Amino acid sequence: MKKVFLLSIFLLTILFSDAPKTNAVTFDEAMSQSKPVALFLYADWADNAQSMLGVFNQMEQQYGNSYNFVKINIGNKEAKSFNQKFYIYPNLPYVLLFRDRGRISRFIQKDCAANSSCLKEKLDLFNI
Repeated sequence: MKKVFLLSIFLLTILFSDAPKTNAVTFDEAMSQSKPVALFLYADWADNAQSMLGVFNQMEQQYGNSYNFVKINIGNKEAKSFNQKFYIYPNLPYVLLFRDRGRISRFIQKDCAANSSCLKEKLDLFNI
């Protein structure tokens, strides 16, 4: 089930990689590079989305040299058909980490993604 979920998220992010993002690196660009990718999936209506976005932006400032950071708002109009066609984990927002161009991934639950020290620890451990 977890593999199906991660594969669904991966495919969804590829489909909407040209959707507007808050940073200059698209998901496709990030995945084509050798650096690990930290992907923040959120919707404006999701609980704690804005505070978690602040934590994610803080980590982007701190780890920008060793990670590519990508933010995707799945609650926008462009993502509506995406949400109807594919299963989106209902516990938004959360963070996915990818390494080796997507061959290795890790799901970070929102309680950890909302805590800068927990997310920092996960980023440090994932990039070993």
